[in-house]
Amino acid sequence: MGPKNFFAVGTNMDAEYLRRIVPGALRLTVARLPGYTVRWHKRAGSEGKLAAYETSNGRDAVWGVVYQLSPAGFQLIDDAQRHARYAENQVRVIDKDGNQHEASVYVAEADVIDDSLKPTRSYRDPIVRAARANGLPDDYVEQLALTQTLD
Repeated sequence: MGPKNFFAVGTNMDAEYLRRIVPGALRLTVARLPGYTVRWHKRAGSEGKLAAYETSNGRDAVWGVVYQLSPAGFQLIDDAQRHARYAENQVRVIDKDGNQHEASVYVAEADVIDDSLKPTRSYRDPIVRAARANGLPDDYVEQLALTQTLD
C-alpha cells in the first residue's frame, strides 16, 4: 500500500501541529471540497469541535490542506480521529489549479453531533491562523474567524 492523502480542515491544517503526530507528513497543496461545509458541532465535553459536514450542495465548499502520509502515518491519524469520534469519508478535492486529489476527510459521527455547540476561542483561533497561514481564501478565513465562541 502506498501513501495516502489526508485532507485537513481544522487544527491539522497547521503543519507543525500535524507533524507532532505524524513526523513525515508532506504538505501537497491547498484545496477545496465541494458539497461540504464546516460545522463546529462535534461534541467534546461542553464545547464544539470543527468537522467537515456533507451537504451535497455543490455551492458549498470546505477549504483545507492536502497532506501526503505514509501508510503508517495515515494509520496514526486514522486512529486519533476515530478515537475522537470522527469517521473517514473518501473524497475528491480540487486544488487552486483545478487538479483533483483523492483524499480522506473526517466527519463527526452522528451520535456526537450537536448543532447548539460553540467552540472555545483557544480552539477556534489557531484554526483561523492555520487557514490564513496556508493561504486559504480570505472570505473563507473571515467566516471561520467570525464563528461565535463560548468565551
